[in-house]
Amino acid sequence: MRKVEAMIIVIIVFTSTLAGCTNNEEENIVQMEIISPLEGDWVEGQIQVSIDTKMTVSEKIEVWIKDNYYSTEDLGENKNFNIDTSFFSYDSSSPISLNIELRHQSQSIAEVNVTALFPQRMTFWSSEDIQPEFNLNGELLFKSNRGLESGMYEIYHFNPGITMPIKISTTQEYHGYPGPSPDGKYVVFNSRVISDLGNTQMEIFTVNISTGETVRLTDDPSFDDSGRWSPDGSEIIFYSNRDGTMDLWKISVNESGYPLGDVVKVLESDAREHCGRWSFDGKYIVYESDKTGINHLWMITSDGLNETQLTFDENQNGYPAWHPNGDYIVYNKQTSTSSNLHILSLLNGQTKRLTMHPMGIDAHPTWSADGKYIAFHSDRAGNFDIWIVEIPLAI
Repeated sequence: MRKVEAMIIVIIVFTSTLAGCTNNEEENIVQMEIISPLEGDWVEGQIQVSIDTKMTVSEKIEVWIKDNYYSTEDLGENKNFNIDTSFFSYDSSSPISLNIELRHQSQSIAEVNVTALFPQRMTFWSSEDIQPEFNLNGELLFKSNRGLESGMYEIYHFNPGITMPIKISTTQEYHGYPGPSPDGKYVVFNSRVISDLGNTQMEIFTVNISTGETVRLTDDPSFDDSGRWSPDGSEIIFYSNRDGTMDLWKISVNESGYPLGDVVKVLESDAREHCGRWSFDGKYIVYESDKTGINHLWMITSDGLNETQLTFDENQNGYPAWHPNGDYIVYNKQTSTSSNLHILSLLNGQTKRLTMHPMGIDAHPTWSADGKYIAFHSDRAGNFDIWIVEIPLAI
């Protein structure tokens, strides 16, 4: 990984005195504050720098970046200007530290330190590539409708930036929410099944990547979805409405993805719970629940106890994924205009915004086993594709 470079953004303020001022010091008082971004923020793409100035002078500012002229801006109270962070990437995807400094007459007025991130597009097909999942070997699974009729999906896997996506063959036509086994040899997914009565059911399956051998795990006239393997490979958690509400269930499996015994309910609740995800050590499960009226992130121990709410804002929060060390969870936060990725610290409860896609969708994040990368699907290029962003070592 390329060493993180420090970039200094210098803002030089030109002033002119106001008529009627008699005190030279008062004439040239400069009061500026950077409203956003905030100290320690992560930024990407086009960022807006917002400045609150109560200057007693009219002014223009020059923006310089590492002794290179960038732009001239007219400012007043609560003014904004944009910086294109891609200008500093130098064709690399590694994070870069940016020091944004306001200067007046060679004196520093305000500054803020941020980190610029550079998400990279990984798939380029004119189709819908969504729901990525890392396996422990750094490969990505995802589902795609490339070459298929609307509403149909197949599973692909590839090593990002190294190999091209390869289709995984199964006996099923529809595939959803693919998830890898711990050894990377199998995939759990959900698929539609037509019952003997002619009804459509959604069931959980596993497939051997090498042979295409497909095994059905569930058989119920309900909706079973989003299966995920436990880190020790002994269980698969999924969500189902077989009891009337959407809840978390699990089933034991052998090393080849065959079912062992009946399904077991993980959590008793009247709320809608789904998208359960095991921590890397298998001790905890994070999931979505609408217990408070809107979707929030919750966590339980793997035995279904110690239910704990993790997010509390007024937005819909979902699709959680664990950091390998268990201290952080990445998820997507949905507002009225967009969906972006955020990282929650379980150490202090604070959140950090990861992506800035103002009018679109960044969703379904997954963390690599080394903690360096987060993959997600996004429509930021006009079509849903798989993207990857490199994460700073210090979150």
